[in-house]
Amino acid sequence: MPVAGAGLMAVMCGGVGVSAAWGLHRGMMLIPLFLACVMIAPPVWGSVPVDRNATDYLVWAMVIWGGGALWAALVFPLLLRKMKPVPREPNTRGDTIVYTTIITVLCTLSTLAVLIWRPGSNGAWLIVTLLVITEVGHVDTLKRTTSRVVGTVVGVAVAAVVASLTTNQTALIGIGLVLMVIGLVIRIGPRYWLYMAFMTPAIVLFSSTSGAGVEITDAQRLLDTLVGAALVLLASAITVWCGGHGISKPTPSTRPRSAVTIASRPQPEPTPTIHSRPQGSLERRAPLGLIPMAVGNTPGWGPVLPKLSPAAR
Repeated sequence: MPVAGAGLMAVMCGGVGVSAAWGLHRGMMLIPLFLACVMIAPPVWGSVPVDRNATDYLVWAMVIWGGGALWAALVFPLLLRKMKPVPREPNTRGDTIVYTTIITVLCTLSTLAVLIWRPGSNGAWLIVTLLVITEVGHVDTLKRTTSRVVGTVVGVAVAAVVASLTTNQTALIGIGLVLMVIGLVIRIGPRYWLYMAFMTPAIVLFSSTSGAGVEITDAQRLLDTLVGAALVLLASAITVWCGGHGISKPTPSTRPRSAVTIASRPQPEPTPTIHSRPQGSLERRAPLGLIPMAVGNTPGWGPVLPKLSPAAR
C-alpha cells in the first residue's frame, strides 16, 4: 500500500511538472494535493471507522469530490464570463525540468514515509506544503517559503490563544469559519503570509476533534510546515549548486566580447547623406560670383554688387 501510494503520487506530480511548461501547474496541483489527503487521512464517514479499501466508501468519496469539482466547473465560468481571463505564463524547458524533479522526488519520498510511519494522521500537510511553496524559479520559491513559514507561525500562535479562551467545539468551529472567510478575502491580495496567518488557525480548529486536541494539531501543523520548508530550500540549494558547477567555461570561439574590445576596433566612417532639393529651389549652390535674385516673378541669378560707403553714395 505505501509503495503503491508513493507511485501514484509520483505519476501525479510528474503530470503537474510537465504542465508547468504551459503555465497550467497551479490548477493541476489540486489533483495530487487532494489525493494526498484522501490517501493518508481519509475523511471520516460519520462515527464509523473508515475502511479506505471499501467499495462503498470509494464510490461515495469519488461522487462527493468529483461532484464538487464538476459543480464549480459548470457554474463559475458562467459567473465569470465578463471578467478578463488571466493570461498564462509559460516557463522555459530548464525551469520546468527543475520544478518537475523537485516536486516529484520530494512528494514521492514524503508520501512513502508518511504512509509507513504516520498513516491516518495529518501527515498530508507535509505533502501539501511541498506542493504549495515550490515555485518555478528559485527566487519565487524562497519568497513563498518565507511567507508560508511566517504566516504559519503567526497562525499557530492565534490558534493556541483561541484554544486557551474556549474549549467548546461549536465555538471553535464558528471562530474557524470566520477566520477562513477573512483568509479567503485576503488571498486576493499579494500578502501570502497574511493569508496563511488566518488560514492556519482555521484549519487547525477544523481538524481538531476536541478543544483539548487543538494543541496537538497545532504542533503537527507547525512541524509539517517547517519540515516541508526545509526540504524545499535544501532541494533548491542543491539544484542551484549543481547548475552553477555544471556551466562550462566559454571557448575562444564562443567567449563573449567585452565592451573594451568592441570599442577599440576602428569604426567605419559614416556615409555622408545627400539631401535632394527641388529643381527650381534657390537654395542650391550658386554659380561663382552670382547670388540668387528674382526679376519680377522669375527666379534667377545676378552679379554680386560691391557695397558703397555713405560718402560714395
